[in-house]
Amino acid sequence: MRKFDLEAFNKHKKNDATYCRYINTDNNGKNQEIYILEHIDTYQQTITYLNTPIKKRHLYDKKTLNVTKEIESFYDCIIGFRREYNEKGELIKEINNDLPFKFSWQDLVKKMKLEYAIDLMNENDQIKTNNHVSSISRNSQTMKYFIIIPCEFTPHGITEERFEIDATTGKTIIHIKNRAKSYPKTSI
Repeated sequence: MRKFDLEAFNKHKKNDATYCRYINTDNNGKNQEIYILEHIDTYQQTITYLNTPIKKRHLYDKKTLNVTKEIESFYDCIIGFRREYNEKGELIKEINNDLPFKFSWQDLVKKMKLEYAIDLMNENDQIKTNNHVSSISRNSQTMKYFIIIPCEFTPHGITEERFEIDATTGKTIIHIKNRAKSYPKTSI
């Protein structure tokens, strides 16, 4: 059962602040940023693995320090399992957010890297190649992924690059791009 680390929160928060932010290393040796926000009845913890778009969020009961909810996200997409726990920390509800999508978010990562040379998992590489992704979302009703990449200012040009990808087949439905860019595996 996951418990809130009250000692770390008190150590890293400044004075009477209701939040703190610090960087540490997880058990696998990966650097992560921890952001904690104190609410009236709960603590909210967001863990961001540095240089990746993956975030884990946990909500903890303030009295018991037990986890009450946890989710994981990839940009703006809730991925994996959303879990809810009772006050004893026992699992009471679990929802698989990836289930409706035959073309998974991992498939999307592979497609964008192979076809467009955009590494969705490496934010530093995105900055170097002028492909910094500002938003990725998915919709289970339309079964589409939506990707937005802001472009450098071009007079009378397109201010952002947009992709719509079919979340069932993985086919690119719409790709609006800046004319100055070219991609290795496409004829668009």
